[in-house]
Amino acid sequence: MTMIRAPRVQSYDDAIRWIYERIDYERIPPVRSAPHFQLDRVRRLLELIDAPQERIAALHIAGTKGKGSTAAMLDSILRASGIRSSLFTSPHLESFEERMTVDGQRPTRQELMSLVQELQQRLETASEDLRTVPPTYFEVATLLAWMYFDRHHAEVAVLETGLGGRLDCTNVCKPLVTVITNISLDHTTILGDTIEQIASEKAGIIKTGVPLITGVTQPSVIRLCENPARSCGTQMLRLHCDIQVEVQSSTRAAQTLDVTTPGFHHQDIELPLLGIYQAENAALAVAVADLLSANEPRITSSTIREGLRITEWPLRFEVISGTPTVVLDAAHNPAAVRAILNTLNDGQWPERPRVLVFAASREKNIKGMLELLLPEFDYIVLTEFHNNPRSCPLAELAAIACWLDETATVVTSETSKDALKTARDTAGSNGLIFVTGSVFVAAECRVHGERGM
Repeated sequence: MTMIRAPRVQSYDDAIRWIYERIDYERIPPVRSAPHFQLDRVRRLLELIDAPQERIAALHIAGTKGKGSTAAMLDSILRASGIRSSLFTSPHLESFEERMTVDGQRPTRQELMSLVQELQQRLETASEDLRTVPPTYFEVATLLAWMYFDRHHAEVAVLETGLGGRLDCTNVCKPLVTVITNISLDHTTILGDTIEQIASEKAGIIKTGVPLITGVTQPSVIRLCENPARSCGTQMLRLHCDIQVEVQSSTRAAQTLDVTTPGFHHQDIELPLLGIYQAENAALAVAVADLLSANEPRITSSTIREGLRITEWPLRFEVISGTPTVVLDAAHNPAAVRAILNTLNDGQWPERPRVLVFAASREKNIKGMLELLLPEFDYIVLTEFHNNPRSCPLAELAAIACWLDETATVVTSETSKDALKTARDTAGSNGLIFVTGSVFVAAECRVHGERGM
């Protein structure tokens, strides 16, 4: 078979175009039978870039929600400890390069172009079957991240799974510790439509002899983690069992925590991320750090405290100052919505006009999210995001909202920019605007909110 060679990447724009030409399961519904969901294929792709995952130790994190926050906290702790940490997360908010950092720094545009040029050349040496079915967007992102980590001599890679765990591209790493934050219904088209099916996929990251830290609470899910952990001879530490966290105080800017893990007690930890769910994510990160500290003297109670204090992770109950106040959150399923509403109703936010800006991907549980959200807001602005084609059409959103509550005050706006303007006009200077339903609408509104639009 004669293969057609792709045009050479000559600029940053060429590099981004080449990346975005891949099949993207963040933008189209994934098909479980697709040939891309094969770990042997991922290993062969990684061999083309000299298998850096064999040389760089990893911390591997799966879960339905909280995995990105936990990854960011761990990366921050490692960097505060003087360890050259790298971080791989998804999706990005504005630029592709956000997905990969080393020592807190993402690739420059010039370096991303250089990485893509090198990857393009190496893929041309691949076997025919790998060239016939080209790498997906996420496979390319994973390869570029490992190349960037290797090029900058990362000591540890903190890896957030993209989808599931068992067949995720990140599941070829050699982890020091694995983490499963929690399990709820999401990505049901590929992971399964029950909590137990999804848990089985997430539990696929468990490795022989590698400690597992988990925040799962459902008895059936705990068993699905315990059984493979036991058969693998894996130490398993559970939140609210082996790991305890207590919120001592909370403001609109931060919360103060006490965290207890086996053999350690950390008091008065300052965390700039709000909500009990973030306190629980922090407890998991602290438990991982405490385990690592047994063989890594650079990690201490002080560096753990400092790492959490300086953690940055946008769109997780992120408050944009101004009048009215705007809060952005990437919640995209009912469990996450329930968690953010608990934070919104914790007494830190006095009575004031509340306006919801909402958009969601069409395959998500929109009804389940709106059932929880509608009673909590005085005014609802439904919109669509335009940086991903999976946005649920406005007419469909409006139909769901009106069916759930005929008395709700609901309007629609064609764009997130217009939706935010409508929300500002409605809320008044003393109001509160809450943007949620998808990372994509929250990211778009973040840009508009920061610019005061």
